Amino acid sequence: MRTLILGCLLACIILTVDAARLNKHIPKPQHKAHKPTISSEVLNIHVVSHTHDDVGWLKTVDEYFLGANMSIQTAGVQYVLDEVITCLLENPDRKFIYVEIAFFMRWWREQTPELQETVKTLVANGQLEFINGGWCMNDEATTNYEAVINQMTIGHQFLFDNFGVVPTIGWHIDPFGHSSMQASIFARMGFNAFFFSRIDYQDYALRTEQQRMEMVWRGSHSLGSESDIFTSVMFAGYCPPDGFFFEWGDTPVNDDPRLENVNIKQRSEEFIADARQRAASYRTNNVMVPFGCDFMFMNANMMFKNMDKMINYIMNNFEKYNVNIFYSTPSIYIDAVNKANLSWELKLDDFFPYADCPHCVWSGYFTSRIALKGYVRSRNMLLSSAETLYSTWASINKIGGNTTELYDDIVTLRQAMGVAQHHDAVSGTEQQHVADDYAKQLSVGSVQVEDVISQVIGNIMSPIIGSAPFLSLCPLLNESICAETDALLNGGVVTLVVYNSLAHARTSHITIPIPIPGVTIVNSTGIAISAQVIEITPSFGKDGYSLVFPATLPPLGFTTFFISPNKTMYDAAELAEEIIIKPDPDITFTLENDYLTVTLDSNGNFVTVYNKETEQSMNLTQQYMYYISSVGDAESDQASGAYIFRPEYETPTAYTTETPDTVTFVKGPEVYQVTRVWPEVTQVIRLYTGANYIEIEHTLQPIDVSDGLGKEVINKYTTNLSSNLTWYSDSQGIEFEKRIKNFRPSWNYTVVEPVASNYYPMDTAAYILDEDADMQFTILTDRSRSVASLAVGEIESMMYRRCLVDDGRGVGEPLNETYVVTMIERLVFSKPAQSAAIFRPAALSIAHQPTLVFNNQSISLKSDILTYSPMATPLPFNVQLLSLDSDPYGNVLIRLHHIFAAGEDSVFSQPATVDLNALFDGVVITSVEEMTLGSTLPMSDLHRLSWNVNEETQEKRAPREFYKWTGELGAPILIEIEPTDIRTFNVSFGFSETTENVAPSHRVNVLDD
Repeated sequence: MRTLILGCLLACIILTVDAARLNKHIPKPQHKAHKPTISSEVLNIHVVSHTHDDVGWLKTVDEYFLGANMSIQTAGVQYVLDEVITCLLENPDRKFIYVEIAFFMRWWREQTPELQETVKTLVANGQLEFINGGWCMNDEATTNYEAVINQMTIGHQFLFDNFGVVPTIGWHIDPFGHSSMQASIFARMGFNAFFFSRIDYQDYALRTEQQRMEMVWRGSHSLGSESDIFTSVMFAGYCPPDGFFFEWGDTPVNDDPRLENVNIKQRSEEFIADARQRAASYRTNNVMVPFGCDFMFMNANMMFKNMDKMINYIMNNFEKYNVNIFYSTPSIYIDAVNKANLSWELKLDDFFPYADCPHCVWSGYFTSRIALKGYVRSRNMLLSSAETLYSTWASINKIGGNTTELYDDIVTLRQAMGVAQHHDAVSGTEQQHVADDYAKQLSVGSVQVEDVISQVIGNIMSPIIGSAPFLSLCPLLNESICAETDALLNGGVVTLVVYNSLAHARTSHITIPIPIPGVTIVNSTGIAISAQVIEITPSFGKDGYSLVFPATLPPLGFTTFFISPNKTMYDAAELAEEIIIKPDPDITFTLENDYLTVTLDSNGNFVTVYNKETEQSMNLTQQYMYYISSVGDAESDQASGAYIFRPEYETPTAYTTETPDTVTFVKGPEVYQVTRVWPEVTQVIRLYTGANYIEIEHTLQPIDVSDGLGKEVINKYTTNLSSNLTWYSDSQGIEFEKRIKNFRPSWNYTVVEPVASNYYPMDTAAYILDEDADMQFTILTDRSRSVASLAVGEIESMMYRRCLVDDGRGVGEPLNETYVVTMIERLVFSKPAQSAAIFRPAALSIAHQPTLVFNNQSISLKSDILTYSPMATPLPFNVQLLSLDSDPYGNVLIRLHHIFAAGEDSVFSQPATVDLNALFDGVVITSVEEMTLGSTLPMSDLHRLSWNVNEETQEKRAPREFYKWTGELGAPILIEIEPTDIRTFNVSFGFSETTENVAPSHRVNVLDD
């Protein structure tokens, strides 16, 4: 079968050098000009003027930018930027840093060309410096690494395209705890340092006392010293010292002797005293004093004018005060600290969970607004499908339409996703109307991207102009609703195109709602395939049927299926018989496939799981339970809320009864399924044919608070594993952190809240293991949540929260959502040495489920292209194509990610080699340049600061050699990727001389979903 190839647009893109690429700026640092003089003898006070602009929190993004609804919060970002630019032009000694590019882009596009040139001059001379440079300041507990990298990339690309600069500093001053993988990501972006302010109050007290506020943080166990980044914890937060919030009404500085109450001496000495107090917690003669806060500098003149007076007064009395004070930036500060050439503490763990007082553990937001968390993750999946489809099709624009318009549609969702990673967005710590706005913007972007997917697939299937079939997605599939299949009621045929955004062939079980039980499904070659029809449990108002069938999908491609009412020429999909199980203590039944045997009792409770490959058995039970949300007590008035988890009691209460209302068992050729229904929850346990995991679908009704109690619902698994009160949770989807109950690796921890303080983020997975029994039990999740192990052999995860009291951290309203929420878990039981080979690809398949596109009119089994893949060689089993992004100008970004960590698997944790020139069918790479992770700085131009560490726990690795292209067309481009590493390339493609335009064979491992 003939197929369209990546070359169709990627190929004709770049046999000639792209003019836009020639016009790019050479990357340059931002802070070399107008650099202040640093003293080696006295205390240097670095005054860092900044504003912290949340892209949504109490107001929506647009409300914050415009300055709308000032009664909610006095904040208008456009006025901040207007004022700051004016004030910088008045005094060349002034400096200012800016962070949130989602806001800056809005402001920038409204400015005249003349003012834009003026701003470029301020950037070039070092007065205005972009720090961090992401679309937002992302959360670190509830975000996945893919979305984090994407939001950083769109911010960095904006800065590079408009200013030719690449940020060098990570600045996460407000997120509520900090992950090792964020540190690793920043290191791989080429950052020199990472600043933040929120760490546990116990940790903070020790660090300030012991001068340990700065350290070298090793973010990745796998990458070792390559992931090191210098880290600075800010003293007393990120706002000005007390008494110097001039814009908010603190006493102004008066240096005019003609006026009463001259206070320049008093105010300056107060500022110096505060700076010296801060400096006592740091090791060099440099101290950074933040001068700015949330949405501050709307009156920039007031802020700068008062600070100017103090700086001038102090420097004019240098011999008296013996300090050197000046406007600075974090990058200037870090250069000064680096030149001290000290040796630093090496940190190997993370900064979770954060607590700001004894009963105030910020582990609640790990699960807050669980519906939004799921929606954000599903939009990342949709965005990935659109990006890879567009990028492999883009060069057929001459016959396929306006690719620039389609690309702009993708950008809409990309930017909405960038905003959604904000630390008050996916975290669930915003007000309800703001959460609704985040979902709205994601929905708007999704509609546009769904149109891109439909158009691109249609044009690939029928490349003749005007002949593309009309295709559409079913956005309500998660509710078992798909109007496109209603054609079956009238005897029509439904065409289903299944797209795989992964660069591996895979077999996935597809489930779609259908209105009739008797159907036949055939594949793209006209052969009927095995399928199963299940009657939908009539809970929560649903009825109808589900069609379940296996789909073997090519890498980065699609295949087509035809569903029709059953007729005699084909075997019908099997209508599975439903068996109602009655409670009986003497009855058990089993779910079984080639890998697992799962035994349940008559109430549908797990009893045992048996792994046929390892010949191991594990006892297993599962319970829905809840903690009562505290509203404060005699010991502390701290309540549980959007940020903070504080249960009233340490022991949870059963959330559902021991006996469900109904237990239904379904057995068929594709899936064994058990459905359990309670008023509060519907649970579906599935064991698919060929699957080495158990899938559980949980549908939770809104939490009942009619008794006046807030509740926080958990899912608890109990096993017979001797787990030693130890568990492992992933860090933003990449590596795992070891967790031990009531323990912190960095200090002697005093336990105050024994439940909340042991809850950690779980982005994709968590597990417990029994080393003596050689067994591991792993939970995979479809969205970020929290996880704990509070007893041996147990692992519990938070599912849904509804609190009736605000927790006093600024959001100003209770977490009181009333959605029906459906989420998916997968359970893996195997030996530790074999578990990663199961859960790593399983987690990838959850994050990138196939995209389903429907048609009920015009697709022909004979004349249309029904199977498509642009790949000549699928990637190795342990490598993910993390990014494939082609813009309308021919620039192609490729990221390759090794999905295994070091030591996880004897085979797949080894380095993998990929030949970039052999990946895509019919094209040859005409140029390639390796970039840092942010995609705007060539690795050849990367020069990070070097830091000494006190105790090296492993051999320091030599910097990895970046790829240098030889310029030889058609020669292998061999890229070696080490465990958890991500390598980034800008490439150009041209036609291969031997283009066949035929579908490639798929020769490597098929991922079974």
